[in-house]
Amino acid sequence: MIRFMTSATLLAFLALGTAQAQTYTGPKVTLSFLHGFTGPDRPVMESLIKKFNDTHPTIQVRAQAQPWGTTWQQLPSLVASGRAPDVVVINEDQVTGFIARGAVSPLTAAEMKAAGIDKSRFFGPLFETADYKGQSYGVPVHSVAYVMFYNKDLMKKVGLDPSKPPRTRAEFLAAAQKCTVDKSGKNATQAGFDPKNLDTWGVSLYNNWVGARAAYAAILQNGGAMVDKNQNAAFNSPQAVSAVQFMVDLVQKYRVARPNSTEEAELAAFSQGKVCMFPSGQWYLDRFEQQKMNFGVTFMPRVGGTVRDAAWGGSSHLTLPKQRAGYDANKRRAALVFMSWLAQPAQNLTWTSTGSLPTQAAVAKNAQFEKAAINGIFDRLNSVYATSGYPWVGQVMAPFDQAWEAAYLGKKPVSQALNDGVREANKQIEQARKNFK
Repeated sequence: MIRFMTSATLLAFLALGTAQAQTYTGPKVTLSFLHGFTGPDRPVMESLIKKFNDTHPTIQVRAQAQPWGTTWQQLPSLVASGRAPDVVVINEDQVTGFIARGAVSPLTAAEMKAAGIDKSRFFGPLFETADYKGQSYGVPVHSVAYVMFYNKDLMKKVGLDPSKPPRTRAEFLAAAQKCTVDKSGKNATQAGFDPKNLDTWGVSLYNNWVGARAAYAAILQNGGAMVDKNQNAAFNSPQAVSAVQFMVDLVQKYRVARPNSTEEAELAAFSQGKVCMFPSGQWYLDRFEQQKMNFGVTFMPRVGGTVRDAAWGGSSHLTLPKQRAGYDANKRRAALVFMSWLAQPAQNLTWTSTGSLPTQAAVAKNAQFEKAAINGIFDRLNSVYATSGYPWVGQVMAPFDQAWEAAYLGKKPVSQALNDGVREANKQIEQARKNFK
């Protein structure tokens, strides 16, 4: 996890947050706050809420933590019955669906300005995760991303500079080939290399939703998208096929990634020094630090193409559910002040102790991160993209994950796997559209 903050730094950020946040001048109100931070992050959230309550005597926040899935089940009926909480945290893969159903209230530019919510402070794609049809509906409070861990010792052993991890497809493939070494010491670029008798692998790929997010990033890097302008599945475009084909080639053509593997197996192999590069969620950072591995962290290289940097990201957003007629306008103003305060740099810096990434450049540039391994991705945090922006994320991503599985395992050619996935996704979208009319 990220645990870096001196007293001086905290005071500086507190001063910054106080300067930017607006005050509430209405009568005393009590706000209900529903969130899903039920694990080790819960005490951090509770401490932040206590700090807010202590410094805002006319606004008292009463928080309820419950599993995310419970909230997704309950929120529609709570809104319909006029019993919605004042503020609720919604994740990136759910937020657009709730917006499209009318369960979340838009945040106007005027009220965001009045509350001191400046979206230009945040990483653009992160803030836009809760945007829909030109309007903003949420403020990011939590962020994670797909990154690439790499074993510095293995890189050094094959003559690579671990201070310069790969950024392009060519650099990535060259590193993967050099790091794929057989028992006799030959790598994948040398004559006599024996791919059936390996000592180390160049890169980990695996068959689950996290593994599919490497393919998702590759598609975005190549200028592709998951849906078209009509929000139908479109992950079988030429750009998508080309990007995913390269990922599959790492297994089937270049033989630098293990076939038919699992995340658990690859995680163990990386921990044991048997894999050089391990793309996965940044949430494994704490594990590798505890193991005292000599590892680095870098942004996902441009394996898909050269159009742009891109990596998958997850996030959580503070939102205002739609309320019953006659809802107290003071409560909405107070809720906006609370949201603004919780998203300020000082509070975001505190929140990174849970393992979350910074949501804004002011926090990412903090000197406390200079020697942190995770700092290796901070220069490209503005290129982290969530699966959002269309109401039927599940109907798109589940078939995509299945398509990735079929292609990765060699059960189908890439183009067929993606075409089949798009057909299935669009069948599901057709049914899902009925819920949004």
